[in-house]
Amino acid sequence: MRIAFLHRSLSGGGTEADLRRMAVGLAARGHRVSVFAAKGSDALPGVRVHRVPVIRAGRLARLVSFAMAAPRLAEAQGPFDLVVGFGRTLRQDVVRVGGGTHRSYLARMQRAGLRGPWLGPYHRAILWIEERQFAAEAYRRVIAVSRVARDEVRQDYGVPGDRIAVVYNGVDLERFHPRYRQDAGRRLRAAFGIPNELRVCAAVGNGFLRKGFDVLLALWREDPPPSTVLLLVGNDERLGRWRRAVAHGPLADRVLVAGPRGDIPAVLAAADVVCMPSRQEAFGNVVLEACAAGVPVVTSRLSGAAELLGPPLDVLVIDDPGNRPALRAAILHALGPEGPAFGQAARLRAEEFSWERHLDRLEHELGEACGAR
Repeated sequence: MRIAFLHRSLSGGGTEADLRRMAVGLAARGHRVSVFAAKGSDALPGVRVHRVPVIRAGRLARLVSFAMAAPRLAEAQGPFDLVVGFGRTLRQDVVRVGGGTHRSYLARMQRAGLRGPWLGPYHRAILWIEERQFAAEAYRRVIAVSRVARDEVRQDYGVPGDRIAVVYNGVDLERFHPRYRQDAGRRLRAAFGIPNELRVCAAVGNGFLRKGFDVLLALWREDPPPSTVLLLVGNDERLGRWRRAVAHGPLADRVLVAGPRGDIPAVLAAADVVCMPSRQEAFGNVVLEACAAGVPVVTSRLSGAAELLGPPLDVLVIDDPGNRPALRAAILHALGPEGPAFGQAARLRAEEFSWERHLDRLEHELGEACGAR
């Protein structure tokens, strides 16, 4: 197949990392893959990368100009058997939903009291793009990374169920492995000055409020799990404020705000538990990555990856990410005597979701969409 992928950025984790792995993996299987992006790497093995010109006059201009320009450039550089949009483009054959809908995100943040009902022009523009992206004539098929993401698309935009396929993400089982806990994990703990007698609860992700890191911070301020350091890893537009919040007082010895890091396998190797009490999370790659690393994971049912955590791991999944007593109890359960058994069960579960298995399913769905043209 001749496949075009559309996404504004090629650099970063989450959806961007998924895009890079998909493009390279499908190219290695003999497909002709092109990526249309406004920024990021120009070099992907076997993949043609096209730079999409955008108006660089603020994030609103960048957002709207890419949404319009990317489909036009793909059409000019074609023909392609399939054009796959990774969100926030106006036209494509397949919409790949890796981050949920912006409408659901705004609603959950408002219910949590973290934003008011008034929307600025940037958020209104995203909703405008989403409405057109999911209009009946704008796509042929939707690929969602979880049932959570599928249900948001159906409820928010009325997309028929028979036009949506759920394809869970995969994980690199060699990059994330329990064997790294002895060396890489110990080195990272030493680099942060964490004594061996303390346990580490790691929370990894970008956009701290959406990930529920404020709930973790409140828990560590009021009733922290004993002898446990909270390590926050990732980026946030208010990162400086988060660091100032833990610089003094009781949190100074309990919480570390590491910021963005490129050594996530080492972070997970250093953790005794990974906690992701997300308010909205279409999937949550770090959940599956932690499982592959053999680390127990506490997360919320609003995370798509929680759908993969059957017994015994599902006892660590909480219903409400804002319920601090339930969150604390789940963390203590993961750190208790059953912790090693949870870690072993997590690794076995991750082995069912290799990246090659993901590519098999993705290839099948793209082939179905191509045949439906």
